[in-house]
Amino acid sequence: MARLETMTSPSHDRPMTTLRLRHRLRGAAVSAICAVCAFGLTVAPAAAAPKDVTISVPGMSTPVGTAADTGNDRYWVTDGRPASTSSLIAVDQSGNRTAKVSWQAQVQHVQALSWAAGSLYVGDIGDPDSSRDSIQVLSPLTTDGDSASWKAWDLGYPDGAHDADAMAVSPKGNIYIITKGPSSAVYRAPTSLSRSGQNRMTKVADAPAGITDAVFLPGGKTVAVRTASQVLVLDAYKWTTKASAPLASSGGDSLSVDLDGKGLLAGQKTAKLTGVDVPTGQSPSATPKASASSASAPSATTGSASSTDQDFSVERWGTALALAGAVVMALVAGVVVHRAGRRR
Repeated sequence: MARLETMTSPSHDRPMTTLRLRHRLRGAAVSAICAVCAFGLTVAPAAAAPKDVTISVPGMSTPVGTAADTGNDRYWVTDGRPASTSSLIAVDQSGNRTAKVSWQAQVQHVQALSWAAGSLYVGDIGDPDSSRDSIQVLSPLTTDGDSASWKAWDLGYPDGAHDADAMAVSPKGNIYIITKGPSSAVYRAPTSLSRSGQNRMTKVADAPAGITDAVFLPGGKTVAVRTASQVLVLDAYKWTTKASAPLASSGGDSLSVDLDGKGLLAGQKTAKLTGVDVPTGQSPSATPKASASSASAPSATTGSASSTDQDFSVERWGTALALAGAVVMALVAGVVVHRAGRRR
């Protein structure tokens, strides 16, 4: 019986082995490149903090209120002194005065400025002696001319007089006051305000101690506040702390968003606004407790976990899924290239 034998050709075996090795190396290289590119898409470079602004207005001292007028690329600033509050002052990004609007408003203790929906709000909310029957918030009818008429609303606390440094106005025009002292709290003014009588505010939450200014962040779902030593981001529905970051001690009071809406400007003891990043990390302390009257406030999330925990979990899982996706892309790319090589 004839015996069949399989012969190996030395002249063809070595080239085939080398060709397969090249295909495999090529597949590995493409897989590595895909993994690096996919991972690069998940990691964005850190944005630079906003530039500092040195206020070059004669007589201007430590700013107590700052508001970013994004439509006109300027910041409204005040140091709370009578010489400052008799006119509304705005500066550009270089700190030079670009607007001065005179008015005859009678104010007692201006402590805050806010800009919302194209209007400037002036917070005459200070009451260090707790002697005022009501505080007031004013808004000029225009900020485009040399002088202006204004609207004013008297606001009253439901539980007696309080001193306050911080005011924040939501994108919808809702006014919030954050008081100082041992029982610091967040109060909300009525949605519909009367100009002929006192508007009774509602306490919506307890607040961290020592808040000197506040501002709604873009989107209206969070509020940035500052103390002498830190900046915090609060949930605007639950008033719980979502993030915080240390703030270099400067002796200043004011806080505002920058003109791009991506960062913050914190006032210093001198007439200077320092650019800082919006905090994004977890904060282990300074979480305000919701009061009984805040039960009707809309909730941004549901479930037993806090909003901070949920945001952190989402961030971790999002990163994990992105990395897993990069690995899958790399494996698929490698397999496709390898199979294509075998068909050649």
